[in-house]
Amino acid sequence: MKTERYLLDTHALIFWSLQEKVSTDFIDFFNRECAQGNVYISSVSIWEIALLKKKRKIEISDLHEWVKDLMVQSRVKVIKPTVFDMIDSTLLPDHHKDPFDRLLIAQAKNLNTKLVTRDEEIHKYEIETCWR
Repeated sequence: MKTERYLLDTHALIFWSLQEKVSTDFIDFFNRECAQGNVYISSVSIWEIALLKKKRKIEISDLHEWVKDLMVQSRVKVIKPTVFDMIDSTLLPDHHKDPFDRLLIAQAKNLNTKLVTRDEEIHKYEIETCWR
């Protein structure tokens, strides 16, 4: 049986880590998958969250501490975009204009993971997505 691996879109990461706007089933599922080493987040999502904090669109008092706690408590794996991810993100069809999402799409494709997202624009790409 093939083990599924998941890359969390930025909003999925926020909702899961803060336990907001998602079901307990969602939280429990990804907690279990994290414990098994199957959940990834992109450093790009952390950058996007930092920008959202700066714009006061998200409230996290100390982003450094939040990230440290997330890493220790969840055992989520952080991935960095490669130069090929960056190139591939520019080669995608122009369904989605958000460079963060385009990079996450390229990373998910290149790592062969499911992208956990509710973003309807991402569903237009040839990529496996899911939402629990």
